Amino acid sequence: MKVTNYTMEEIEEFLGAYKQDIEFNQTQSMKKLLSIYDKIPIFKNINPNDLQALVYDLTFVKCKYKEFIVKENDKSTDIFFLIDGECHVFHHEKQIGKLQAGMVFGEAGVIFETNRNASVVCASDKATLLSFKIDEENSQFASKALAILYKNLALQINAKLEKLNDVFIHR
Repeated sequence: MKVTNYTMEEIEEFLGAYKQDIEFNQTQSMKKLLSIYDKIPIFKNINPNDLQALVYDLTFVKCKYKEFIVKENDKSTDIFFLIDGECHVFHHEKQIGKLQAGMVFGEAGVIFETNRNASVVCASDKATLLSFKIDEENSQFASKALAILYKNLALQINAKLEKLNDVFIHR
């Protein structure tokens, strides 16, 4: 095996190019997000400029049939928005729900800082998701927007709990 020695300048050049690629991808992803953010319930009443300060590590993910998106007990700080397709939710290998386009998932683990309590698997031929993280460190610039975001997330969690309660009460 041949070992190549790189100069500091070559390493810095490589890292600079890599950083530019990441920044370009994040800029492109943010543009895509801003084109659809008004369709995402958790971003309701949030100014687009504030949204840019709140979310980071944006990734548009394409999934295939039976591909795991989230695994039960994993630790993650990603929140997902299902753009198209369908996913199934499993707890202890038992299907407990379905996710359809327009739905958000993964928010409870982020808010409560817990491991994932369910697995999510792609149930259609393909699905497109938006994955992102919340930047609480940047909240000083967008504290009102962060409060709105957490209120919207709480409303999402409440709606899911009401649906589960309804299922269990009317069994």
